[in-house]
Amino acid sequence: MEMTFTPAHLAGMAAAPASKSEAHRRMICAGLTKGKTTLTAYMDSADMAATRRCLRALGAATERGEDYLTLEGFAKKVKKLPVLDCGESGSTLRFFVPIALAMEGGGVFRMHGRLGQRPMDVYRDLFVPRGVRWRMGVGCDGAAELTVQGQLEAGNYVMPGNVSSQFVSGLLFALPLLQEDSVLQVQPPVESAGYIRMTVEAIQASGVMMEEVAPFKWRIPGRQQYQARDCRLSGDYSQAAVLLCASALGHDVTVTGLEKVTTQGDAAVLEHLQALGAQVQEDENGIRVTADRLHGATLDMSNCPDIAPMMALVCQLAEGESRLTGCGRLRLKECDRLMATVEILNTLGGNARVVGNDMIIHGVKQLRGGVKLPDYNDHRMVMLAAIAAAGAEMPVIVTGTEALNKSWPEFLNVYAKLGGRAE
Repeated sequence: MEMTFTPAHLAGMAAAPASKSEAHRRMICAGLTKGKTTLTAYMDSADMAATRRCLRALGAATERGEDYLTLEGFAKKVKKLPVLDCGESGSTLRFFVPIALAMEGGGVFRMHGRLGQRPMDVYRDLFVPRGVRWRMGVGCDGAAELTVQGQLEAGNYVMPGNVSSQFVSGLLFALPLLQEDSVLQVQPPVESAGYIRMTVEAIQASGVMMEEVAPFKWRIPGRQQYQARDCRLSGDYSQAAVLLCASALGHDVTVTGLEKVTTQGDAAVLEHLQALGAQVQEDENGIRVTADRLHGATLDMSNCPDIAPMMALVCQLAEGESRLTGCGRLRLKECDRLMATVEILNTLGGNARVVGNDMIIHGVKQLRGGVKLPDYNDHRMVMLAAIAAAGAEMPVIVTGTEALNKSWPEFLNVYAKLGGRAE
């Protein structure tokens, strides 16, 4: 649905929604147990629904409440090759391929939107030489389908560190389920290291042992069983970054529910905002960002690509030139976020360009607005447009907001409660 965002001052307190990254991992660990687990502070979204569907396809049961999710692992026996509908969730797809190979000898993975275009060759190159059959095709409804058949083998696995951490996490989930011991090594430099640490943290919290014998090299005993562990999910820095960046731009939002000590790579938003001249205040009330004057800086996005669009907006309204480096992975999201971010900034009256995998941004005093922007079928592009419009000279029309359901269905309600104007 087309929506108009009108300039307005955002102010107040807002709780960060539950971490989507942590929720994926805790849900999977719960689904691999033989018991019942309750996750509290849970927020449903399209990506969470995709992981729930895949868990049910492998025999788990789920029950969703208003702010909790209960999962019972191995609730039923799967009798044939499971069909796992991953929606548009890259995390879901990459996490479940090795899990399905370990548990059920494979599966049929359905993919929607741009998900079928996202690279999967890391797994193909690992598994096909070990006897796994791999076929990419198209379903009767036009959705992309990946069929994998075979048994995941225990052994020594070596992976490059410059690929998505989701491939590493998928193997970390699956290898403890095998009969024999394994070793998994990730070669440096390791990108998105925080997300790998988050996976290890969730697995170990579920009673599974893995010994890190060297940095990013684990010895993983086989014949292990995940144990049910209730958990309260942490606040999500990737979503909170939207509001924290808004505050750096002159709004006044305090964000609650964020852990000070976290493996979330997107917590780097605080360091990046400080590098641009903002001040970060953390106390019992939450986190508040202020800025008297913002200046350009060079910021590395390789370990926190999801916050790059919002950081680009802050850079666009800072004095001087900024460079966001390590943005190549943005090309492989729901849209080409690297190009889309630059297009949005320039259409609003900014001055940004892409050079290789970097964004070069020359600051302007204010964005004009007064334009219509596509939604790019991307939740982060819609949130970028909404925050940019709040501080622009004129209203901004966005062609649709349905993409917000992918990660933060309540965003528009939060936006309105803070004084945002959208209709």
